Amino acid sequence: MKLMLPIGADALNRHIHCVLGLAKQAGFSTENIAISSSEEGEAVVIQYEENIRYISSDVLGSTFRTGDSALNSDVRVRYLHDMDESKLSSSLATATQGDVYITVASRSRWLDVWSCRDNVIKASAAASLITDHTEHLAWLVVSIALDFPLEDAVMVARAGCVSRETWPSHLDQFPVPVIENTNLGIRVGWAVEASALPFPTVSKSKLGLYPVVDNVDWVAQLLEQGIKTVQLRIKQPDLPDLEQQIEKAIELGRRHDAQVFINDYWQLAIKHGAYGVHLGQEDIEVANLKQLAEQGIALGLSTHGYYELLRIVQIHPSYIALGHIFATTTKDMPSKPQGLIRLELYQRLIDSIPYGQELGYPTVAIGGIDLKTAPAVWSCGVTSLAVVRAITLADDVPAVIQQFNSIMDGRLDG
Repeated sequence: MKLMLPIGADALNRHIHCVLGLAKQAGFSTENIAISSSEEGEAVVIQYEENIRYISSDVLGSTFRTGDSALNSDVRVRYLHDMDESKLSSSLATATQGDVYITVASRSRWLDVWSCRDNVIKASAAASLITDHTEHLAWLVVSIALDFPLEDAVMVARAGCVSRETWPSHLDQFPVPVIENTNLGIRVGWAVEASALPFPTVSKSKLGLYPVVDNVDWVAQLLEQGIKTVQLRIKQPDLPDLEQQIEKAIELGRRHDAQVFINDYWQLAIKHGAYGVHLGQEDIEVANLKQLAEQGIALGLSTHGYYELLRIVQIHPSYIALGHIFATTTKDMPSKPQGLIRLELYQRLIDSIPYGQELGYPTVAIGGIDLKTAPAVWSCGVTSLAVVRAITLADDVPAVIQQFNSIMDGRLDG
């Protein structure tokens, strides 16, 4: 990878070298990143093997007009825009994907606001003003070069300006994703309604191996094998016996004193008194989380990076799923595999977040995990391993369960 900086951007160059050093300490591979000068005087150029990305900023001399994409940059960072929240809201209608506004003055705290993924406006709240723009830009550039999506890169850049001498890993260093703001057109009503109603906590020791299966017969078989946590994930909503399978799975969970989570079908889970529900990021916009919390139903939520993780802890779920760790064919994924380095970093952050009367949410690693990869995933400090094909395609299910348990017992015993 080539990272090409505008000629004369000496301060940015120094900051980028520093951030790359911290990234290397955190475990990222940075040896293949070569830094040189670019003839693109108003932009940083990131040249990958197959594509090129441009990052422009007013601190590099780039000039912007509302909705202007004349520089053809993938990311356009504005520090010197001199806008408050109400003024910015009037120009967001013409914002294009990749527009980032740093340190917007709000009524309570400074905001970072950006347009991301199909021009959806997102924002995060921070406690202080960014005073060193080149340091922040360096963190943003390096995060993007390391292939973090824009929403995660914005979160890391702000946190990096706080942690400074280490890769950020504590909740206090990170900004808070905005979940409701009228001026910016951000409204996620579920969070506002549910945030005052913490979901039931789950026992970390009881989570254990976490098979995800697609029919109730598997649920029955696994509970008979002593599994204490299982998820029923049926992808066909028009299945004739869908409700009957969900009802039976819930009853089996009660009979075996097990934690049976129903994926997606939260209405049926409420109707039949499920122990728990698991939802993806796309589901939490429409599910009645307030009703789930009021019914005392445990809630597991999927996350795919810093932004989503910090977003959902505001509603106090029962556990956090981190994925997908490796490539998987069991589900179409909008994100790229997270890998072990990021998994360990997410776990460090989660371990600093209050959960009930202790620190650290229960975490479930998911995505492409099998007996070969399980030891490395488990060593990242997660609470549970979610497995799909490693169980459902096994020739000897009891033996495979025992092997997974041996891997997980190793750390618990130590």
